Amino acid sequence: MGKRIKKPTIWLYILLAIFIITTIVWYINDGFLEKKLRTKIDIQEHELDIVYGSDSADLTIFLFSNYSCSFCRKFFAFVYPKLKEEYIDHGKIKLVVKPVDLTNNKNVINSLKIAVCINEYGKFEKLNKLLLFEPKVVYNEEFSNLIDEFIEKDIFVAECMLGGESDEYIVENILKFQSLKLTGTPIFIINNKIYKGYSDYENFKKLIEKELSYTLH
Repeated sequence: MGKRIKKPTIWLYILLAIFIITTIVWYINDGFLEKKLRTKIDIQEHELDIVYGSDSADLTIFLFSNYSCSFCRKFFAFVYPKLKEEYIDHGKIKLVVKPVDLTNNKNVINSLKIAVCINEYGKFEKLNKLLLFEPKVVYNEEFSNLIDEFIEKDIFVAECMLGGESDEYIVENILKFQSLKLTGTPIFIINNKIYKGYSDYENFKKLIEKELSYTLH
């Protein structure tokens, strides 16, 4: 007969399993997975980026995001408002959003294209809120009609949507995303470090203070 495992050993395995599961859940919901790169990340601002904050801000945060990502929407619903009030409005940080499409779906791509074009040449807030709170609207015919209306009413939006500028931008973002071997969103890049996933505001604030300390000293 095989040697019977003692009960204390079984409990040890159970406790270890609980610890691992708890750690994974914490990272997914309330913490970041950080990846430090030895070489400098070549990431630059683009005129079609969605930018919140001043160019003179002490710290720039790059964010790869998309509207179909539930944790991205959670960030903008619960973290961004406090971040804006405490840091962005006071010139401490600048948030540079780079939309990425991870689905290769035409409707999703068009929603990102119209978002960045409207941000650059039109009124962005209403469209942004619509896509944040109703991301599945991009599959409705009404949304396609809305895009057509934007194109008909504004020649600059039309040129951005139809002239290839927004297409090139979205492709550029996904190529950069892939070159950094990233998977999933949101992805934050701060001071040459990559932070994956969602974090609540208190943890995000600790991260900001840490990265600001590196920038200001």
